Amino acid sequence: MAGRHRTFDEDTVLRQATEIFWTKGYESTTTEDLLAAMHLNKGSLYNAFGSKKSLFQRVVSHYSQQVFSDLDRQIEASDQPMEVVRNLFREVCDPEDPAQHLKGCFFGNAVSELASIDGELEKQAIEKLKTLENLFKKALDKAVALKQLAIQNTEIPARYLVNLWNGINVTRRMYPHRKDLEPILKMSLQILS
Repeated sequence: MAGRHRTFDEDTVLRQATEIFWTKGYESTTTEDLLAAMHLNKGSLYNAFGSKKSLFQRVVSHYSQQVFSDLDRQIEASDQPMEVVRNLFREVCDPEDPAQHLKGCFFGNAVSELASIDGELEKQAIEKLKTLENLFKKALDKAVALKQLAIQNTEIPARYLVNLWNGINVTRRMYPHRKDLEPILKMSLQILS
């Protein structure tokens, strides 16, 4: 028996699930929340994704693929790779959707929340933050090769940028206005000069 044909777009329902997990957190998100957001019935949800945990794992992979592949393309295409990084941080100050300030970073939130709940899910979120670190390192390495930065070791600055990313995503909840965040970022990003 071949099974039932899916009547939903997987990309769309994963984006809808991402939004719920991001807004409410893993632990606070209920099956009912997911069903309402994804416009699925319980059978379709479990047949397609299994458990809430396996759905969350898919969401993390799906979201990271979209975000990181776009950032990687931008770094590859740019002859000013550190400007790509600066722009990523500037977007935190001026998101298209102001409600983003209240949500913080999807991966950072997951690491913080899951540390005492589920080690496997925490590890997956940490791996995604390390992917971001590797992309920062790629941009730094490219800037060094283009003689735009005069540093020897790009590993520590890449870690610094991940630390800054995590910090600014918490701080933006405290200071949701661009005028408050920009001076902090300007000072913090001087390392890229």
